[in-house]
Amino acid sequence: MVALFFLPTYPLLLLCVIHPKLYPLAHLYRRAWAWFLIVTCFLRPKIKFERKLKKGHKYVFVPNHSSYLDIASTAAVLPGTFSFMAKRELLNIPLFGIFFRTIDIPVNRQSTTASHRAFVEAGKLLASGRNILIFPEGTIPSHTPELGRFKIGAFRLAIEQGAELVPMSIMDNHRRLPDGSFVASPGKMRITIHQPIPTTGLQVEDAEVLKDRVYRIIEEELKHKGVLS
Repeated sequence: MVALFFLPTYPLLLLCVIHPKLYPLAHLYRRAWAWFLIVTCFLRPKIKFERKLKKGHKYVFVPNHSSYLDIASTAAVLPGTFSFMAKRELLNIPLFGIFFRTIDIPVNRQSTTASHRAFVEAGKLLASGRNILIFPEGTIPSHTPELGRFKIGAFRLAIEQGAELVPMSIMDNHRRLPDGSFVASPGKMRITIHQPIPTTGLQVEDAEVLKDRVYRIIEEELKHKGVLS
């Protein structure tokens, strides 16, 4: 299904990434791909916004990560233009990798210097008006749907840029497309987009407390919806 969408429309995507001013169009292309995937795989999105997101606000989205389907589902349901910040290995995915060579931010987790450079780039994008999505677990945990340990980077970034943090609880993607599988199963796809958390007045030293707060928000929602016992 991924190839069925990309192959005939790829020239259009290439036009959308020839200049940074056209990157919002590339994001719209990705959103169209995401909805195509959702519809053709008979997925049923059930999205709950605890509070409407405001246009013009700076947001750092922080969802739990349980499936490669998380990229498509968040691209489909989140408003506005945003960039993913994710592991460098996604550059190697055929067709899809072009996003991480242009509108997104790949992170080399094996290099402290490269990771720092990626977060500096993310800060510049936030300052320019583009939102950022970071999976704070860094990768899909082997024990999903239980949460993995959150990394501190997303929370430091939000504080440094004065952006609001938006926790997201993704409930069913680990069932719809398990890690390592290429076969998606039809069914519901529940996502809760929690109330944004302001970072105004916080210091970088507060990032650890903020990280723990977001972890608890997501974990409690997963328990409430029966994903975790």
